[in-house]
Amino acid sequence: MRIEVIIQLIIALLFATTWFLAPLWYLKSNIYVQELTPLGFSITFLGHKYSLFLPNTITALIYVIVSAIIPVVWRSSRYSLYLSLYTLSLTVMLIITALIFQSRYLFYGGYSILSTETGYMYIRIPYTTYFGLPLYLLVILYVVTSVNAATRAKWIRLRRMTIIEETLLTARSEGPINAIKRALDRIGIQYSVINGSLVVGDMAVITGGVERPRDVREYVAFTDKGSIYFDGSSVTELSIEQGIMLALSKALIKGRPGKPLVSEYA
Repeated sequence: MRIEVIIQLIIALLFATTWFLAPLWYLKSNIYVQELTPLGFSITFLGHKYSLFLPNTITALIYVIVSAIIPVVWRSSRYSLYLSLYTLSLTVMLIITALIFQSRYLFYGGYSILSTETGYMYIRIPYTTYFGLPLYLLVILYVVTSVNAATRAKWIRLRRMTIIEETLLTARSEGPINAIKRALDRIGIQYSVINGSLVVGDMAVITGGVERPRDVREYVAFTDKGSIYFDGSSVTELSIEQGIMLALSKALIKGRPGKPLVSEYA
């Protein structure tokens, strides 16, 4: 997964968490407060708190999370980045409609409107409106999502490890056989697995103690301390790193090309 998508996901989760802790927008006076929360409007009057649930804000919160998850789950195409931006744009539109609702139904002619059990109460007092931290996080999230969509999530220039480097690193945790399998999958070289041995053409990659498959002329065998290469007539002792690089180079020569793994956001 690319670091740009991880950054987008972190900002989205931070926005969702922060919105529960602080309002995105609020109107404040000495005795009256309106707050825009993920569940709608929270209204406080003379110490009494009322909640006005809005589907707009609830859906907006869901869309924010979905927009960040889409490029994480769907990484084979750049269209996931476009869909993520579109979904986040719907979030912005829903929040705007919530603010329009406030100006239309909770504020009229300079009066703030407070619903009661028998009707409405009109309150005219000095007030101040503020935008909270979640709004600024949403702006940052929208900018990052837009840049990801425009650049295919490739705007952070970091040196990526080569296939050899990734294979050597993976071999430390998953073993040489699994590391070489992953490398061949990425390159697009066909192979077969026979009794725990990796076979490419007439060459096999095996672990110590495993019998080599039939019809194999040469092989690279890995042990706990190193590797052994048998070319059909002689044996050469190598380190594990040398054995991995030799196995990959032989696989490129002897292997049949298959379908390589699709690159992210191509």
